[in-house]
Amino acid sequence: PLSTAAVYLIVGFWVARFAGRWVERKMARRSVGWNGTALLARLVSISIQVASVLLALIAVGASATGLLTVFGAFTVAIGLSLQDVFKNFFAGIYLLFEQPFRVGDRIAIRDVVGEVQGIDIRTTLVKNLDGELVMIPNALVFTEILQNNAHYGVRRLDLKVTTSSRGATEIDRLVRSELENIDEVRRPIPVARIVSSKPPELTLVISLMLDDTDDAEMKLLELVVIILADETVDVMSS
Repeated sequence: PLSTAAVYLIVGFWVARFAGRWVERKMARRSVGWNGTALLARLVSISIQVASVLLALIAVGASATGLLTVFGAFTVAIGLSLQDVFKNFFAGIYLLFEQPFRVGDRIAIRDVVGEVQGIDIRTTLVKNLDGELVMIPNALVFTEILQNNAHYGVRRLDLKVTTSSRGATEIDRLVRSELENIDEVRRPIPVARIVSSKPPELTLVISLMLDDTDDAEMKLLELVVIILADETVDVMSS
């Protein structure tokens, strides 16, 4: 019995180690963040280790029914006391497999808009537009309406221009002629539309689609600052 138990333990822990590494390789191919990969690999490894310990105890004479009863009661007690933690944990597992977003995608959940940094044990990490790291519970990400602005590889940028010195035609011509030189801006470039006219002020909005990268957005904004230096420009990104 002791030799059988030893075999169960040795083989079980070896298989657990191998399975953990296998999961890490598989998840790496899915472009999952390191935190999420390590989380899932650890879960698989621990599950196999626990199973091997139970088999070893049964091999040395422990009652299988008794062990399963104790283990079940222990699991229920832990589950009730840590139900919120487990809810976020399993929501994170679902997100890893379903992949509604990837690391680097810009998402919006409730009033949080930012770039995904990774999926942790309990939370999804998002860097918001102010450069702050926001930790959103995985269960909230799982149940709330989620907007993935990077799914199609583009993002929308609305330029709201308020002017009192130029006409709508001049603003439109100036902006469009300069945007033709930016490859990251998707074609066709839309015509500026007037949203408010209260003399002497005129307000126009130019809605652009560009590559979903911060570099593309920064390049565009730098150009706008130069060509519309005398106007008031508000930028809305989504």
